[in-house]
Amino acid sequence: MRFLSVNAARQAILVATMAAAIGAAPQTAMAHAHLDHASPAVGSVVTDAPDEVRIWFTQILEPNFTTAQLQSSSGVVLATGAVDAAEPKQVVIRVHGLPSGAYMVIWKAVSIDTHRTEGSFGFEVRP
Repeated sequence: MRFLSVNAARQAILVATMAAAIGAAPQTAMAHAHLDHASPAVGSVVTDAPDEVRIWFTQILEPNFTTAQLQSSSGVVLATGAVDAAEPKQVVIRVHGLPSGAYMVIWKAVSIDTHRTEGSFGFEVRP
């Protein structure tokens, strides 16, 4: 049977302790900013045209690298959005007088921990 020297045993304990500490560290520090919900809701049909499209994310966003666009069904960009300074997990696209039709919101988000996500969703305005 082989025994570890005192130094080797200390190193093994140190490595095991460090591994346990890393495994127990909060994982939110490495999370991405994912779409949580939106208003109008993802895939919804609304009868009143909204004055804004608001998107909620799961992490605080980096305003300089987060973008959002509202596009018509033909792909024309109607408005762009920005991170809400008062609510840094939200992006707001201000719109006025949307006619009936289908719309697409396309977003790219960078959380403050520099992780990037992107996606899109649609909604429809009907009379």
